[in-house]
Amino acid sequence: MNYLMETCLHSKWTFTPENGTPAEILVPGGGWLKQGFDCEAGTYETRISIPDAGQPQVTMLELGAVNHLAQYYIGKDECSLQKIYEEVTAFTGQSVDLTPYVKPGCSYWLKIIVRAYKDGRPIAPHWAEWNECIARGIFRDAYIRVYPLVTISDVFIKTSVEKKQLMCEVQVTNASGRDRTVTLGGSLKSFVGDATRYPEIPEMVVTVKSFETAAITLGPIGWVAGQESYWWPNVPYREGYRAKLHILSLGLKENGEVLHTSDTRFGFRELKQAGPYFELNGKRINFRGDNLQVANYDRVDCGGRGDAIDTLPGFLPPSEGNPGWPKAVDNFLRLNYNVQREHMGPWSPYMIDICDELGLMLIGESACRWEGFDMENGRGWHEVKCLRDIILRDRNHPSIVRWSSKNEAQCPEPEYHLELYNAIKELDDTRPIFEDYLYVPGGVQEPWKVFGELMDKDDFTWTDHYFTYNEKMEPFFSALQYNDVVLPMKERPFGMTEANWMRSSTPAGLSWFATTVALGRARDASDLRPYVLVSSWASSVPGVKTTDLLTEENRHPVLGEDNLSDPWVHSGIQLLQKAYHPLLAMDYDFWWLNRKCDMFGRFPVSAPVIQARAKVEREITVFNDEFCGDELELVWEIREGSNANWVWERGSIPLSIKPGYAAKAAIQFKATQFNTFMFLTLKVFKGGVERFADNQTCFEVVGGEDFRSEFNGEERKFL
Repeated sequence: MNYLMETCLHSKWTFTPENGTPAEILVPGGGWLKQGFDCEAGTYETRISIPDAGQPQVTMLELGAVNHLAQYYIGKDECSLQKIYEEVTAFTGQSVDLTPYVKPGCSYWLKIIVRAYKDGRPIAPHWAEWNECIARGIFRDAYIRVYPLVTISDVFIKTSVEKKQLMCEVQVTNASGRDRTVTLGGSLKSFVGDATRYPEIPEMVVTVKSFETAAITLGPIGWVAGQESYWWPNVPYREGYRAKLHILSLGLKENGEVLHTSDTRFGFRELKQAGPYFELNGKRINFRGDNLQVANYDRVDCGGRGDAIDTLPGFLPPSEGNPGWPKAVDNFLRLNYNVQREHMGPWSPYMIDICDELGLMLIGESACRWEGFDMENGRGWHEVKCLRDIILRDRNHPSIVRWSSKNEAQCPEPEYHLELYNAIKELDDTRPIFEDYLYVPGGVQEPWKVFGELMDKDDFTWTDHYFTYNEKMEPFFSALQYNDVVLPMKERPFGMTEANWMRSSTPAGLSWFATTVALGRARDASDLRPYVLVSSWASSVPGVKTTDLLTEENRHPVLGEDNLSDPWVHSGIQLLQKAYHPLLAMDYDFWWLNRKCDMFGRFPVSAPVIQARAKVEREITVFNDEFCGDELELVWEIREGSNANWVWERGSIPLSIKPGYAAKAAIQFKATQFNTFMFLTLKVFKGGVERFADNQTCFEVVGGEDFRSEFNGEERKFL
């Protein structure tokens, strides 16, 4: 919300570790662990000056993020301190109303006791118990901000493409000693200042009682702008793409005088489940991406370890020598990802802002670890409260298209999962909800039992982890073997959203990710996200070397800036781009045969056998995972001996494929007479433009003649 004045508190404070002696600490500085204080709790102290806005004011202390329990004390001096507030959070901010305890223009002693751990265990959702470097204490930012007595204290913008309307839920808080009758009005504008046509926002008059908050609903308001005003992800990938964003400016007036204003950025879009599929803005969309667990980067020593997303240059705005987080998002999009899951914890507001702007979809998720040491009896301490904090903070971001209530929850009680679902739904009824789920068939974690209270919710689903096939082609759970099983569901979206984890930090990781995704796409999976790119390509977040960190598997990443100068010529990254390409054309049987590359990550490693001189027929699957255009053309070429040789045979097949779907086409060619290899090039054209090409499919010809060179019709003789 817009404020009248602010004072930055970024400076050196006094810090006393639990059972330690006072020292200096930088606030925010990434918290105390990053600055060398290895303790479970500590006390922050400093003197603050209260700004004077020259009018009656509300004075707030606002901290960007706190892990976990903070108790606040304030007084004229250390001897007069009184406790005024306490709160538990996990990677989100805390705001403390100082108004009853301070006077503008005066200074005060501020004391904050923060407890992150107790007896070796975190006291709130912690997102990665395997990592010893997770931020503790106060981090991200720290300000005193001054607001008027009557404020717009919260705004939630709901958009519906189906109904072509928006609604806005507004909270107005009256901190004055009398009832106030105010007029709430507003206007819409483009984030980049273009000439989009917007509807008018009707004014509303409301009376807000003294020291209370009133809830006001604006709308529904008809959305008069067309499809060009919708928020879309950057699909297909276009360099320099910017998603369409809007700003709702609201104002409060009393007797014609402006009391307070607020500006809220949003995107006009709607994502919902439609049976076994997802729809974005009325178009089928299939989720293809990854699960970025930023906790891995907390082990990078950047002025200390911890709080990477607020201190590591690759997660920050571009700076000298580092293109920053915008480049990381561009890397994901250039891989043809369209989504990332905020794996086990909320990202920084800046990171999400950039995803809004560049068109990368996100899945917001609870910070509570699946069976971690922040839990007892399958339930996390303060879990519901911290989950609700994430929803309240981030629900106006258009890039967040789904909520994950938890990663790999292990509590078998159906009531528990319903509680998490309801905690989200009470605050945001516009997005579908799911759980990234891990279960072993035949155990107590069978999803149709665990999710019994949610089976009738048409906006809920779960997505499986780590399934593979046995020799009888029966699915079973294994985090160590190749994972490509997709268990279909008729009534809700399905897929696999963690796969091949233990290969991710080996040279095989990128190739296994690619084949898992390609094969899952061919099985019509709605959601495919192998785990996890950071272990294979750590410098997808710029500036990171392989030697900078040990991943969750306690291995160094395979690729980083020390051994990968140009990622886009790396064969594994190129294969990943192809597997995720929205217009992928693939010979399914060839990809299945090569689903497991060799120890060096080479693909392909095998070739299907065909008989010499035989008429060969192969089935090609073609995808149209874009949002418009049904008409495609599959062009194929077959070559003998090398994929650079002259064309042996060629053909083209026109295809009509609805966006979000795939089609199969048969190609036929005659095999050569020689025992050699034949190479297939597949190309997809759309709108007359070549959009996809792949020449790695090959076949081994057997049962023919040994190859010979010919000269003037006779075999050439060599002396």
